[in-house]
Amino acid sequence: MTQPTAPGPGEATTRRKIPYLSGLLLVGLILFFFRLEAPGLMDPDEGRYAEIAREMLLLKDWLIPHLNLLPYLEKPPLVYWLTALCFQVLGPSELAARLPSALCALGGIILAYGLGKAFWGPAAGMLSALVLATCGGYVVMGRLLTLDMALTFFLNLGVALGYLALSRERRGLWPWAYLALALGVLTKGPVALVLPAIIWTAAAWTQGRPLLRSWLHPWSLALLGAVSLPWFIGVSVRYPDFWRFFILEQHLGRYLTKAIHHHQPFYYYLPILLGFMLPWSWLLPWALGRERPQDHPDRLFLLIWAAAILLFFTLSRGKLAPYILPALLPLALLVGHSLSGLAGDGRRISESRGLMLTLGIWTLLGWVAMGLYIWPPAFLTPLVIQGALVSPCALLGVIVLALTPTFALIWRRVGVLLVGAMLLGVLVFFGMEKVSEQRSPRDMALILKSQWRPGAGLVGYRLYSQGISYYSGQIFHILEFPTELDYGRTLARQNSLFFHTPEEMASWVKARPLVFFFLRAGDLGRLEQELPGKFHLLAWYKYNILVSYNVESQQARENAGNRLISARPLLAASN
Repeated sequence: MTQPTAPGPGEATTRRKIPYLSGLLLVGLILFFFRLEAPGLMDPDEGRYAEIAREMLLLKDWLIPHLNLLPYLEKPPLVYWLTALCFQVLGPSELAARLPSALCALGGIILAYGLGKAFWGPAAGMLSALVLATCGGYVVMGRLLTLDMALTFFLNLGVALGYLALSRERRGLWPWAYLALALGVLTKGPVALVLPAIIWTAAAWTQGRPLLRSWLHPWSLALLGAVSLPWFIGVSVRYPDFWRFFILEQHLGRYLTKAIHHHQPFYYYLPILLGFMLPWSWLLPWALGRERPQDHPDRLFLLIWAAAILLFFTLSRGKLAPYILPALLPLALLVGHSLSGLAGDGRRISESRGLMLTLGIWTLLGWVAMGLYIWPPAFLTPLVIQGALVSPCALLGVIVLALTPTFALIWRRVGVLLVGAMLLGVLVFFGMEKVSEQRSPRDMALILKSQWRPGAGLVGYRLYSQGISYYSGQIFHILEFPTELDYGRTLARQNSLFFHTPEEMASWVKARPLVFFFLRAGDLGRLEQELPGKFHLLAWYKYNILVSYNVESQQARENAGNRLISARPLLAASN
């Protein structure tokens, strides 16, 4: 009888990988794909990028992105391409629109697993991936149609592959690292090159290697250029002013000046980082101080990676919260590595005095936060009112934040922290559905679409909504005010979509049988003065309204009034 042979080392390793990866895929499917289609696309970002993808298919122009039929060149086109392809395959829907972000978020947690496994083993990789997947900010951005999650995935993939090539002498990884960065450039521009250059240079310095020759490889650079440059060259051939606008205004201008909004105080990213990392931000001080970085080159590199991103964007004059999303991966790896030292025996959680102290502080503050939410003092009442907009998710989130460290201290199990983080992640995406009720123009746009008829028009009265265009399939005519469409107007020399004066708008409206106006509710009185007549309220969204102006009905009422006036002399004579 043949005796069964013991599995070899490679087969055993493969068998261990399967449950880890299966578990990660299950977590990723729940956090990033479940009910992904439920919230309406939110303005401005989701509406903008969905509408650009819709117009890409409408115009069949895959080179020049368009918004409201005007060239829109603030960002490169990779996410627009991916979204348009999803629309083409799955049809236009919220699921198709958000699918690229969700896939990139899933790719990010698999990358975290791979890096953690390469540094410290599969258990550390698994914990690191779970920490990243359940960070509140990561869940939010993985379920939104923006450019940030795609940039985060390609940027972090390139940085990680480059570091493995540098530290493990695996030169064959360099072309893949540069290919990932090329896709990052096609997602959001040169920032996908600047940040890796800073991180790799610092890593080379800590290892005593040549600062530039360690990571500058001509053939890999040629691959990067071959992938990323054709689009930039093609656009500049059609619009020679593109380079000035794209580099000087949209990148250097945003970074160095306040000319383009979003300026925030120097400390802006500290609370943003803590919020994005919740609930794991409570463990950051313990994880960062647990071991000396200089004794562990991989941990030192992760600190350099996170610090470079945070410092780079802190020095920027223009700041937006999602910019620091790439820093979550290295920080999650540090937390996951620290937890992996405790995961082998759950009782060892009590042997880490630093962790016990951290959990005690977390417990205390969590219960205080729950008490303040339930019985708020006067100065917190506005914050609690905002939380009520996502009720009951906000209250449940505060309760879970308090109970998670409490049960971890009682049961001394790392798994309790993971379960609590997973529950918070689920509450986050249900909370997003509540937020979308306030920020998505979907219902308003569907009302517009249902009442549209041939010859009708849509006017943005000193207001504009990308989401209404996407959902209704209609283009805005706009009473002139500063918009993101201004540069596209200069390229297309398109003035027919814009009214310079209210009189010009009124003349255009009276030539249409039916016109819909999108405006702020407070501007309705002003519109009625500039365009006398009867307006019908159709929908209300946030502080904005949709009204209709039926020119034919208005003319009929005016004609009836004229007939009555002309009949008055005859009536007087007969009397």
